[in-house]
Amino acid sequence: MRRVKWLLVALAAAFLAGSGTWLLPGPPTFSSRLAVDGRPYFWAGVNYPYKTEQDFGANAWGYSGVAQPTTYKEIDTDFANLAASGVRIVKWRVFNDGRSGPLFDPNGYATGLDSHFYQDLDAALTLAHRHGLYLVLTLFNSGFWTTECTQQDVHLGGHADSIVDPAKREALIENAIIPMLRRIGSNDRVLAFEIIAEPEWGVVELNHQQDNRLKVPLADVRAFVEQVTAAIHYYTRALATVESNRASNMTVWRGLGLDYYSFSWYDWLQPWEPLNRPASSFHLDRPIVLGEFPSNGSKYYSLSQIYDIALKQGYAGAFAWSYGNPDEYSNWSNVADVYLEWMNTHWSVADVVGPARPPAAPVALKPPPYDFQDVKVSGEPDGLWLQAAVRVASPGTYHLQWFLYDASNGPGSAAAEQTLSFAGTPLQLTVPLGGIAQGKTYKVSMGVFDRGYHLIKWFDSVAVVQLAGGVPQLQTKVVEDPCGRETGPGAANG
Repeated sequence: MRRVKWLLVALAAAFLAGSGTWLLPGPPTFSSRLAVDGRPYFWAGVNYPYKTEQDFGANAWGYSGVAQPTTYKEIDTDFANLAASGVRIVKWRVFNDGRSGPLFDPNGYATGLDSHFYQDLDAALTLAHRHGLYLVLTLFNSGFWTTECTQQDVHLGGHADSIVDPAKREALIENAIIPMLRRIGSNDRVLAFEIIAEPEWGVVELNHQQDNRLKVPLADVRAFVEQVTAAIHYYTRALATVESNRASNMTVWRGLGLDYYSFSWYDWLQPWEPLNRPASSFHLDRPIVLGEFPSNGSKYYSLSQIYDIALKQGYAGAFAWSYGNPDEYSNWSNVADVYLEWMNTHWSVADVVGPARPPAAPVALKPPPYDFQDVKVSGEPDGLWLQAAVRVASPGTYHLQWFLYDASNGPGSAAAEQTLSFAGTPLQLTVPLGGIAQGKTYKVSMGVFDRGYHLIKWFDSVAVVQLAGGVPQLQTKVVEDPCGRETGPGAANG
């Protein structure tokens, strides 16, 4: 069997000659800080999940990656707002469920990366450097294998074989992950790689819910994480971690060479796994980072209280969820000033070699180039109406096409079209979208086209709608499983 050369080199370097014992890379003992450029800090970060759900690479739906001019302009604005809020570390998802890469052959072997991928990666690093931000790149979420369907010629998820089949796992690492790591090399903008976000939702031994997720054995996921960790350490200076879906699951990732552990915490966990407990109580051998927590809307703690708890209880960092996601946990405009105040108060432990201390004045957030807000739905089963304020910053005439579709089937033809002139201020719109059926979840999306009908901006999930008691109800939980099968806790962020 062909051996993976990089893994052998990494393991050989860790072997103590004549002792018969192995040394794990990374910090040798538990610590409550993580280093940046040789100095220890508390990583007070923010999740920036994605701008388009396919920020890196393209697919049959088209190209909306970081380097695409509209997306670049939008992320440039977002990063300017994050930096103005005092943010210095951003956690950003790369492959997600595999919809835009890596590329696979008909037999399920990874063959490489999309032709747009590296220009998107380079653009991401350029934007981070421009705004004084550092990145933690999340490679996959559990949807990479927990879900599977094809929508409009795009394959979503369905890559369990790349986890459980050693040959296909090797192909994924050698043909997609290692080339990406080599491209990044020693770039100082990337502090760490989060190999998988919340993998436990797709692990047989760790998720016994009847939630329709596809699940694989823990041993196979551990093997994948160990091999990717070795590659990260061999090809980059970055750290490696996995984000568990709850604190009690962090222990299953011991012994794989990770540099720190991470976990998500949301309100549903509080009765079983209270947030306010010492990091040392988990008895782990590496620092611990709170990888996700609700920045807006927790009934137990405010954003600043959670950062305070993480710092006081000996965690090495905490990442708020999130900037930009339209869910019940996220509304950055509500918490930007709170975050800035916290950072200014704790600058000595959280500045991460960034630019000068941010101003103490309230944050003046830049408006996005394209925006929708104040979304409402009304009507009856045979006639759904949507109201929203839509803004295009550049004055001109644009075509707006609205799509209403079953969330499990993907977009079809436009349900409504409008031709409107924008002058930089929001327009209050009311749009008739057609009928919906009881028991199904619907998504409303919108495309902004120029006068020649060239797509400028695609808004996926302007709204998520369900029919309850004959009345359309706006859902605040993001439908992150596009195949419409996930239920229960974790369905939104896994």
